[in-house]
Amino acid sequence: MEFEKVVTSRHSVREFSNLAIDKQTICGIIQLAQRAPSWVNSQPWKVYAATGKPLKDIKSAFVKNETDGLKPNSDFPVMHRNDWSENAQENMKQWRHEIVHHFESFDEAHTEMTDASENLDHSPVILYLTIPKKSPLWSVFDVGAFAQTIMLAAKDKGLDTIPTYNSVRYPDVLRKILNIPTDETIVVGISIGYSKDSLINSYKSKREPIDDIFKFIK
Repeated sequence: MEFEKVVTSRHSVREFSNLAIDKQTICGIIQLAQRAPSWVNSQPWKVYAATGKPLKDIKSAFVKNETDGLKPNSDFPVMHRNDWSENAQENMKQWRHEIVHHFESFDEAHTEMTDASENLDHSPVILYLTIPKKSPLWSVFDVGAFAQTIMLAAKDKGLDTIPTYNSVRYPDVLRKILNIPTDETIVVGISIGYSKDSLINSYKSKREPIDDIFKFIK
């Protein structure tokens, strides 16, 4: 696939089919993503692929924690959306508005988004990315570049993705089931699979006009 098409066709998918992805395909995607840059070639990232029974156990444990009213405690602190920058809040507001109008009603939109959230997008595979706790803040940039390269490499192979906070909101569950050491920070989970032909997956968020985000100084 041409690079520009890979970039422009990538979007967040919230409902995956149950088609399996073989280990070799996942390994190929990760190996390609290892070409991402990192400070002094530190390559701080690690990847834990959850699938099959381990992933089913994660999803069940998350539902139970939610039902029991257990407060999420992701390794990265979460900022209340009202405290985000004004521009970010405007983009989020527009995103919510577009999603509601993408469906026939608010109730339908709420039901579909809630189902996706509670079931971790019905993902057949979730890639959990970590960095050592002994890392500078710059390592967050490094793992972000690595994550984006994973998603683009997946798209090039005909797979879709979505990176989510939701999949890492109970890190103790992930450490127990996936054997993630306590000296690693769980950054994000990337759901990966074949997109299901559904209304929720046909939505693609807009981007800011380039003049609003790009300043060319000469």
